[in-house]
Amino acid sequence: MDMILFSILWIPALYLFVEALQQPRDPEKKGMVLAVIGGSCFAVLYFFIPQFVPEGAFGFLRFLYGFFDVVALPVLLPLVFRYLLQIRYRHQKYIEIHQFVLMWLIPVALVKGIQWNINKDPILLVLVPLLWGALSIGLPWLINKAEEEIGFLSFLSYAGTVLLSLIATAAYWAWFSKLYIAAIPLAIVSMFPSLWYLIKKYIEVTKS
Repeated sequence: MDMILFSILWIPALYLFVEALQQPRDPEKKGMVLAVIGGSCFAVLYFFIPQFVPEGAFGFLRFLYGFFDVVALPVLLPLVFRYLLQIRYRHQKYIEIHQFVLMWLIPVALVKGIQWNINKDPILLVLVPLLWGALSIGLPWLINKAEEEIGFLSFLSYAGTVLLSLIATAAYWAWFSKLYIAAIPLAIVSMFPSLWYLIKKYIEVTKS
């Protein structure tokens, strides 16, 4: 029961914490509505459509299963959708990218938490929400860094977004494979950018 509560509540709690760190501004309800609607539609499809890779796969196929069906794709989809909105409607304001992704993931986390609770798997109920949260904040932060920098530093930041997704997936894969000596460092590394952003933002807010 504790694991399903964590799985269901972690993403909403993380969103509220991130929201509390933002500077006061006019409500950007349209972005929130789009995020919730998009996440709800994806959650329904995510529940009913066939998986990209069989769940019982092992080895490299298990890594692909982790990337597409568990860890990375649920975060990458709202990230891409948010950037498409930004390109299409440059004149309109939407909520920050990481907030958009977290809002999108709330219904996804609710549906998957209930579904995963059938097997009581701590990897899915605890580790995956943590990785979702890490990617939801870490990927937009790296992308923003890439847009701010030029040349090689920009390339490194963009490469970091790809690498972070792979590291988070590798953490899931290693944990599933009981390679804890690799799983724990990989999980910590995948969470480092998001922790760095949150700590830095918290310091900025408390000083202002």
